[in-house]
Amino acid sequence: MGTRSVTVALCVSLLSAGVAGFCYTRSDALQVQGQWLMERGTAQAEDYAHRLDGSAADAQLKSFAERRTVLERAHRWQRGMMLGILASVLAAVSAYMLFLLKRLDDQLVDAMGELRPSAPPPPVPVSSERAPALVSSPQR
Repeated sequence: MGTRSVTVALCVSLLSAGVAGFCYTRSDALQVQGQWLMERGTAQAEDYAHRLDGSAADAQLKSFAERRTVLERAHRWQRGMMLGILASVLAAVSAYMLFLLKRLDDQLVDAMGELRPSAPPPPVPVSSERAPALVSSPQR
């Protein structure tokens, strides 16, 4: 568990963020196209109201059907964007957790090295006198 796993997790996070950005641009373009189709359908509805021609009503229905398919595709791209964001955040959190685990592992290795001394420490002489628990201070 080294820096390689952290690097891979960060790369996955950046890749997922890139996918989310691409999905956003596709979804936004489709939203604009859907808005344009809505405006076109509204204009066709006004045309139908003035002329009462059946062809205008059919054209309006066709525009609304196109708008529906465009917005369904936009919704799919939005779902991809949300999944990309979710994957990016999860990869970033796991990269941070792997970084913390690496630091903890390094600290444990250092602590284990300090616990194994090469030579036994010299014995400390123990005095029979105890240090007083409370010491009076000259300043008050």
